[in-house]
Amino acid sequence: MSAGPDVRAMAGKERDYMFDTFRGLLMLSIPISHFTKMTGNLYSSLYLGGGFPKETLFGFMYITINVFVMQAFMFLSGYFSKKPERARETAFSTFMWPYLVFTFIYFLIRFAFFGSSHLTFLSPPFALWFLFSLFFYRYFLVDMVKFKWLLPVAIVLGLLAGQVEEWSDFLALGRTMSYFASFLIGYYCSPARLRWCQKLREHKVMLVMLGVFLVAFSIMLCFIGPNVGWYLLRESYHSFKITWWQDIVMRAVILVISCLWIIFCVNVIPSKKGFLAYVGANTMPVYMFHLTLRYVIQFYGSYIAFIGCLIVAWLGIISLIYKKGSISKAVYVFLELASIAGFIALFASGVLQPLYGGCPENIYLAYLICYGGAIICGVSFVTPFWVNLYDFLINGTNKLPQITKWLKGPDCGEEQ
Repeated sequence: MSAGPDVRAMAGKERDYMFDTFRGLLMLSIPISHFTKMTGNLYSSLYLGGGFPKETLFGFMYITINVFVMQAFMFLSGYFSKKPERARETAFSTFMWPYLVFTFIYFLIRFAFFGSSHLTFLSPPFALWFLFSLFFYRYFLVDMVKFKWLLPVAIVLGLLAGQVEEWSDFLALGRTMSYFASFLIGYYCSPARLRWCQKLREHKVMLVMLGVFLVAFSIMLCFIGPNVGWYLLRESYHSFKITWWQDIVMRAVILVISCLWIIFCVNVIPSKKGFLAYVGANTMPVYMFHLTLRYVIQFYGSYIAFIGCLIVAWLGIISLIYKKGSISKAVYVFLELASIAGFIALFASGVLQPLYGGCPENIYLAYLICYGGAIICGVSFVTPFWVNLYDFLINGTNKLPQITKWLKGPDCGEEQ
C-alpha cells in the first residue's frame, strides 16, 4: 500500500523524508480535527447548551488545522504532479477507484448509524470529497496547464467560490474550486523555489516570530472569526452570518495564512526518516478508516469512541507481533478473529450501555479522551492489519472483472 505516486515519485535519487514527515503530520491532524468537531459538539450539547465551543482548546485546534492542513495536502499533491501525463495515468487507480469503493462502504456504514442512507457518487459524502477533487485536478491537469493564466484564474475562483450557492456538495464543487489554487501553487513551485523558502531556517528569530504570529492568529480567530463550519470552504457565505465581501476577504486571508503555515512547516520539519515519515507513506488507511470512529463519537459518545480506538490499536498490535515473527499465521488469524468476536460480544452484552452518549464534564478530561483517542487511532491505522485491510478493499476489488472472464470460459471470442 502506498499513499500514491505523488509520494513515491520523489525527484532525484535520494528520498527527502521531509515530504513524508510533513504528510504524516498532516494526516494525523485529520482525525484530530474530526474528533475535535464531534467531541466539541457533544460537550457543548451536554454542558454548555449547544453551539461549538469556539473559545476553547477545541476551537483553537479545529481552526488551526482547518486554516492550512487541507491546503498543505493539496500543495504537496500538486508539487508531486509535475508530470501531468503520469498524473492522468494514475488518477483513476489512486483516487477515483478508492472513492467509488469507500463511497459504497460508507453508504452501508451510514445506513447502520442512521437507519437509512442515500447512495450517490455525484455528491461525495463527508471527507471523501478530497479524493474526488484530487482526481479532477490530476486527471485534467495535462490539459489545464496549457492555459498560461491558470493560477490567477484559480485564485479568483477560490475567492469567489463562496458567492455561488450551487457550489456545495454536488461534485464537491465548493471545495474543488476553493482548494484548486493551493494545488496549483504546489505544481508551479519548483524544487529550487522550495529550497529558497527553506532558507528561513537560517534566520531562527524570524522563524520563531512567524510561528508565534500563526498561533496568535488562530487564537484571534477563536474570538472574532466566523463560525467554524466556514473554514471547511464547502458552502457559500449565505450559510453563515457574514457578508459577501467578508467571505472574499477571509478567503484571501486564509490563502495567505495557509502559505505561511506551509513555509513554516518546511523549515521546521526534519528530513530524517522516522515514524511520521512512515505514516506519510501510508496515509490512505488513516484517512479512510478513522471516519467510522467520527460517527461513533456522534452517535455513541466519547467514551465508546475511545474504547473503539483501543480496539483499533489492539488489532494493530496483534498484527505487529505477527509481523515480527513471534507467532504463527494460524495463531495470528485466530487471535484477530477471536478478538473481533469478543468485541462484538462485549457491545452486544449491554455492559457498555451506561456509557452511551457520554462525555466527561471535566473539560480537561474531555480533551484527554478526544486527543488521546485521535492519536491512538491515527497511529494504529498504519499497522499491518489495517494497511492490509485497505489493500484488500481496494486491490481485491480490482479482481472482480475477472469473474466476467471466468464466466465466458476459455473459448470466449472464438467462432463456434
